[in-house]
Amino acid sequence: MKPGPLVALVVVGLGITLAVCVAWARLHEDSPTAAVVEPPVHPATVSPSMAAKLPADEAETMPTYIGDRVIDGPASNASQGAAPAVVPVPSARAVAALRESMENGDPRTPPLARSTNLREMPSAEELADPGLYQQYEMRQKQQVYGSFVTAANRKIGELESLIEQGEAFGIDPEQLAEGQRKLDGLMAQRDQLLEQHPELVEPEPGQE
Repeated sequence: MKPGPLVALVVVGLGITLAVCVAWARLHEDSPTAAVVEPPVHPATVSPSMAAKLPADEAETMPTYIGDRVIDGPASNASQGAAPAVVPVPSARAVAALRESMENGDPRTPPLARSTNLREMPSAEELADPGLYQQYEMRQKQQVYGSFVTAANRKIGELESLIEQGEAFGIDPEQLAEGQRKLDGLMAQRDQLLEQHPELVEPEPGQE
């Protein structure tokens, strides 16, 4: 074969190859690029059967996956719920103060002892006349009795309040019984004095 026809065949072959490459490149550019779809990532969930095999502390915090629904664990539900009701508890100091008041009385309460300030000095006429002096003594006793009744009524109210608080705070029943005995004794003394001296009875509000 002569060199002329051989060269022509080579040139034609190269042309065909180049045309095929160009056509393939255009076809690749025109075709859409396939989108890469990543598989969905589900949160760490467990099925009910797997939850039964987990430790108690892990099973409570792991959510349960049923189909397309995710159910939070008991611990998560409890944290989202309302806080439990708080029952008020009296402080130890308040309970101790209440016990002290029931045993020894309230230090703020004025004593029931007779005060020397209540006694006024007799006049010269009263000292000279036995009848006038006797009237003077009666007035002084009435003042002392009246002071006792007033203080006793105040103390009785305080003891009743302390006993009521002691029952609410759960004070020892023996201490409550001791406070009740003090209350009963004071009321008996007051009632006896009022029976002997009815003029000492304090009028009710609005009845003066």
